Order: sequence, then C-alpha cells, then structure tokens
Amino acid sequence: MNIEVLSLSVGIGAAIGYITNYVAIKLLFKPYKPVKLGKITIFPQGVIPREKRTLAKKVGEIVKDYILSKEEIKKIVTSDEVKGEIERFLDKKLDEFLSKDITDLIPKEEFAKNLSEFVDNLIQTKFPMFASFISKEQVERLFSELNLGIKLNKFASKERVKEKLLIEIEKFLENELPEILLKAQIDKIVEEKVASFDEKKLEDMLFILMKKHFGFINFAGAVLGGIIGLIQYFFVIRL
Repeated sequence: MNIEVLSLSVGIGAAIGYITNYVAIKLLFKPYKPVKLGKITIFPQGVIPREKRTLAKKVGEIVKDYILSKEEIKKIVTSDEVKGEIERFLDKKLDEFLSKDITDLIPKEEFAKNLSEFVDNLIQTKFPMFASFISKEQVERLFSELNLGIKLNKFASKERVKEKLLIEIEKFLENELPEILLKAQIDKIVEEKVASFDEKKLEDMLFILMKKHFGFINFAGAVLGGIIGLIQYFFVIRL
C-alpha cells in the first residue's frame, strides 16, 4: 500500500467534494442577475433570486397555515402569560384612572348642568313641595361654584371594573382578534415583505438561518469525496 498515493487520492477526493458542495450552495444565490453576452445567457440567475417571488409566497403560506393560524393566534393571546400582562396593565391604568377627579373627564360646567338637571328632576318628582323654592338655575349655579373634588373611585370599585374589563378583553382576544388578523391577510404581508428584499439581503438572511446546515453540507461533501477517493485508490491498485 502506497500511503502517499492513498493520502493524495483521499485528499483530492475530499477537496473536490467540499468545493463542489460549496460552489453548489453559492449557485443557489448567485449570480443575482443572469450573465448575458448580448441576447445569449452565459450563466443563468441563481435559483433563490429567480424563484424569490415563489419563495415569498410559500413563506407567507407557512406563516398563515402553521405559525399564525387561527388556532395558534388563539393559543398565544389566551395564554397565561398574556392574561397576566393584561391584568398588570389594567391594575396600573385603573389606579391612575379612578384616582382622577370626575371633572377631569367632564368639564365642570357640563357636569354641574347635568347634576342640576338630575336634582331638579328628583325634586319635581319626589319632593314637589320644594320645587317653588329651588330652581334648576340655582342648583346649577351652586354646583358650578363648588369645588366638588369628586373622585371616580367613589363611584366604582377597582376590582369590579377590572373583572368586567378582563371578561370583555378575553372574549375579544379569543373570538374577535384572530378573525381581525386573518382579515389583515398576514400571508400577503409576509409575502410582500420577503419579495421586497434585495438578493443580497435575502442571501444574508438565509445564511444566518442555515449557516450550520450549509457548513455540514460542505463537510459531508468532503467526507463523501474522501471515501470516493479511498475506493478509487483500491480500485486502481487492483487494476
């Protein structure tokens, strides 16, 4: 057995296998545009740039059917993590909202007018004997001059409001939001986004995702090339 010839045969086979796979991977992406001499195509466009629109469509379909399907959206938006975040958000916002003065929501003059109408109606229906002594205008002027300082938390319990809101939000997330997102045509949005990438950006993205796999393909090519070189050596020796 000639070790030098054996090593050379295996080495050349491994190099050929590695280079062949490396070039094949590069040809998936390059050239970005077909190389032409006049009207004659010398070298065709790379597979990925040529099929970019088809690839974009398939990615959109995968996102719609498997990643963000109606069932998956429901699962995501009704998860305990999402519910916990919503509850924490409501706790914070309700504390801020219910600590407000009622006149922060309704102008003082409008509130005084509405309240005076309520009081006037109450007097007219329940205590008509006082109606001749107290007019609606007097009540409205009184309320307008008072610094009412009425906080919203005097009228509403934070826990009850939060409970009601959580029920309605959960209904919306489970029943309405998935339908809204589907009507937004997520697959078309993804398709247009991928199709808008230039060839270099698309290549960089796929290499980031597939770097280890491409490396393994190159390594496998070297291994297979080395094995072929080994078999070739013994085949030649026998001849």
